[in-house]
Amino acid sequence: MKVMGRKIQAMIDSGAQGNFISPNLVNKLRLPWTMKDEPYRLTTVEGHAVKFGQGIVDMEVAQLPIDIQGTKHHVTLDITVISKHDVILGIPWLRASNPRVNWRTGQLQWDPPGCDYDNESGSRRAPQSNQDRPLGIYVIAREPKASTTEIPEEYSKYSKLFSGELETGLPEHSRWDHEIKLQPGTEPTFNKIYPQNPAQDKALKEYLDEMLQKGYIRPSESPAGYPILWVPKKNGKLRPCIDYRQLNKITIKNRYPLPLIAEIRDKLGQAKWFTTLDLKGAYNLIRMAKGHEWKTAFRTTRGHFEYLVMPFGLTNAPATFQTMIDNVLRKQLDKFVVVYLDDILIFSNSLEEHKKHVHEVLQTLQDNKLLVEVAKSKFHQHKVEFLGYEITPGQIRMSPSKIEDVRNWPAPTNIREVRGFLGFANFYRRFIRGFGEITIPLTNLTKKDNEFQWTDKEANAFQKLKEKILDEPVLLTADPDKPFEVETDASDYALGGQLGQRDNEDRLHPVAFFSKKLHGPELNYGIHDKELMAIIEAFKEWKHYLKGANHKVKVYTDHKNLTSFTTTKDLNKRQIRWYETLTDYDFEIIYRKGSENGRADALSRREDLKTEQQVDNAPLLRQTRDGNLVLGTREINMTWQVQPDDVWLRRIKSRIQGDRLTDTWRSTPNRHLEIDPISHTKRKRLFL
Repeated sequence: MKVMGRKIQAMIDSGAQGNFISPNLVNKLRLPWTMKDEPYRLTTVEGHAVKFGQGIVDMEVAQLPIDIQGTKHHVTLDITVISKHDVILGIPWLRASNPRVNWRTGQLQWDPPGCDYDNESGSRRAPQSNQDRPLGIYVIAREPKASTTEIPEEYSKYSKLFSGELETGLPEHSRWDHEIKLQPGTEPTFNKIYPQNPAQDKALKEYLDEMLQKGYIRPSESPAGYPILWVPKKNGKLRPCIDYRQLNKITIKNRYPLPLIAEIRDKLGQAKWFTTLDLKGAYNLIRMAKGHEWKTAFRTTRGHFEYLVMPFGLTNAPATFQTMIDNVLRKQLDKFVVVYLDDILIFSNSLEEHKKHVHEVLQTLQDNKLLVEVAKSKFHQHKVEFLGYEITPGQIRMSPSKIEDVRNWPAPTNIREVRGFLGFANFYRRFIRGFGEITIPLTNLTKKDNEFQWTDKEANAFQKLKEKILDEPVLLTADPDKPFEVETDASDYALGGQLGQRDNEDRLHPVAFFSKKLHGPELNYGIHDKELMAIIEAFKEWKHYLKGANHKVKVYTDHKNLTSFTTTKDLNKRQIRWYETLTDYDFEIIYRKGSENGRADALSRREDLKTEQQVDNAPLLRQTRDGNLVLGTREINMTWQVQPDDVWLRRIKSRIQGDRLTDTWRSTPNRHLEIDPISHTKRKRLFL
């Protein structure tokens, strides 16, 4: 098949529940891609999570044009790696294109235009040509493996609950109407409208028409007014996002902390059967409280409007949603249900009893027009993950995923990797008795002139040190009553972070760790977006701890420019999506030097996370963590070498011969030279 005019290797797989494309091909062809609105976990036929992206599929290429033997198709492909093939076309594509299988040749065929099949007999009729077009791609045909996230047959009657659309219409007022309580002495502001292009103006008209028809908004004369940002959807359309950052800043926060683990343990008792449900957003089911609508007003080029239902982007929206779901499930709560925001746990002592409980909960949710995300739900399990914990009959413990990035830290293969691990472990030496003695075999490897030899002695020290870090008193169980501190960092190839809390002596202990390898287009992000992505991924990873936390979450980064992220007006499309994610949290971003951010730094620089893939489009000027510009001499020299005949380039080169600054960076091709924009103003103009 051909993509963008290039021949690529593809596989048709009737057992694949999606269409997939490799990140290498996306990067190689520079295909446009977006984050998925609803990420999901992908497993192999054996039930194991795929290695790419830690098993989470959250990126896609939407409506990619492909050519198969002259037949044109448009297909949306999820970005992941599950085989050696660049593209896998699965059930969604097979159903949409409906080819025939030639079982003798193992090929797919399409009938010429006008050729049809009799639906009952399966015989061909009215052929206009006796030539079939072979696809030229071999097929793997197999029965799809049932997924643990599929809906059990006994719950098939709740079709509305698992559908993709909520019922429209303005809901009635209720006890959980959303209020916006402002800090004393503050008032909502009237802000400038952001510039719009024709596509955004068209999307605005469609959005306003739809919302007015449903009764979700009305014309406003409010003294408040917030601008609109636009987020691209996977189908190529635009979705509005009201920029409520200034409003959220002056809103009194509504706290709704994570349930204590002891409380959950008491409620579960000796339960043996578990089902977890993940609710979809249902903000349109919640009315704005009377007298609070004017505070949601937003400005557009087509008029001034305010919401009658709770919009996305308000800081206390999750707390109001919690109030609603608590009320909806009030009869089941604490008896056989635990609920926190959009996560529901149903528990029972026997399977027969459990099915009755699940029926009751599903019926209640459907009666209240709520939706369930099937891909993130688990039915009739003996072991589930819930709110960061692994729950089994009679036992609750921290989910292994919270510490697996340290537990699975691979053994070093050279001195540099030993130093990297010791640098990470050194942050916890005050909590580990005998730290110096344990690390002797490892520190000896780092001494000058010592040959690297990894024996049982070093391996035992390495393993023992990891166990000490992941055990008390180093690792703490999260305490909702104490403030959380998040440390994040990004390297060229990975992200890393630590969630921590302080003890009674003000010493910071880890609660959880994470590291994430960057793939495909992510490798091309600038340093600003990589550092911001590290924060986003950390909040996603630890959302159960950080949403509704009792105290403002402190986020530490060594990228200075991120401290202004919550106020800047200059956001790209990717950053707008990320901003939406962060509206559910109360946090502040704090800058500190890289030398003081070593825990997260070490997690993002694990050697095993490095990729062999080369990053395309390396910029001539890079931005450092402190916001300075850095000249990439390798890229500049390569550019000069391929432009020997450029007249203007020859003139520039002749003028700067003998220039001290230029000679310095041209003579050090493996380094970067920082440019001080004050002391080198003239040269800055030349290079920029």
